Amino acid sequence: MVYRSFWFVIALLLFSIGSTQAASLPEDFILLKPSEIYKGKLGEREVVRFYFTLDRTLDLVLESKTPSRTNNVYPDAVLFYPDGRVITRDWSSGEGRNFRIQRRLDAGTYVLRVEDGRGCGSLHGCPEINRDYMIEFTVTEVSLF
Repeated sequence: MVYRSFWFVIALLLFSIGSTQAASLPEDFILLKPSEIYKGKLGEREVVRFYFTLDRTLDLVLESKTPSRTNNVYPDAVLFYPDGRVITRDWSSGEGRNFRIQRRLDAGTYVLRVEDGRGCGSLHGCPEINRDYMIEFTVTEVSLF
């Protein structure tokens, strides 16, 4: 119930602030900018929320990358419309066990939720897992010609 309430509040925030005032999102949301690469560590049972604002309709790709070894974190992603509805989810369309989301989106502010889909069944945690990951965000102009 708390989970649904949280996203309802986020949806109301996004709807009420419009696409030009994305800074009013919760402070722990991380801004993604086109052509920039986000680098971080994705902790076990951690959820990281990103946002980005488009000023016009664009084709975009959001893709996670992890080091090329077998014992990595598995980033999962959910992309949300400005009103809080889910656009798409992805677990492993990218290289290895990484997400890759490719969509055409209209102007507005969007939220991307990322978490470790691998999980860990050990009571002692899984310190041997490499939790480094990055997100590449690219956009392409939409043109009729």
